[in-house]
Amino acid sequence: MSELKHDDILDNLRDVNKNNTLLDILMEFEKILEDTGMYAYKNWDTGEIVEGPNLSRYWLHIKLMYPYMGMPDPKAGLRLEKIGCEVKFNKGVLKTSIVPKSPNDLDSDGLPKLNSDKIWTVDIWMPRKYIDEYTDEQIKVGSEEIDVSDLNDAYTSGLDDNTNINSQEI
Repeated sequence: MSELKHDDILDNLRDVNKNNTLLDILMEFEKILEDTGMYAYKNWDTGEIVEGPNLSRYWLHIKLMYPYMGMPDPKAGLRLEKIGCEVKFNKGVLKTSIVPKSPNDLDSDGLPKLNSDKIWTVDIWMPRKYIDEYTDEQIKVGSEEIDVSDLNDAYTSGLDDNTNINSQEI
């Protein structure tokens, strides 16, 4: 059984919030969950990120937390496993500080006592290729759709170089 502390979760979220790249990764992760139909299963839309995203050379790892009475449907994990993900469900405990209202609410060190709530955690290891592939999609700029691979090809061939434009105009 894993034990999570509320303060550690907040620290993780602050770190993610400061880094646009991590936010982009989370958006791609969420898009993959949506595209695989995960949200059609009970409680998958109520998960909270408690750890990650953590990238390794080949994997993206994210840990989600759910209330104990709101366990996500394990059948949905099979959808992710079909595309090469690893999914593990674990029982856990979330430790949160209580708001002290009397000296009895403090421990021997003078710190607020902790509440313990049962939770479920879901560890998802997704092949990194799914996150890295988003660069080959189409993006919308204004009202126009642009194929990112065409944009990359234009950049590689030097079409953004002002000297090429000027020589073509003459």
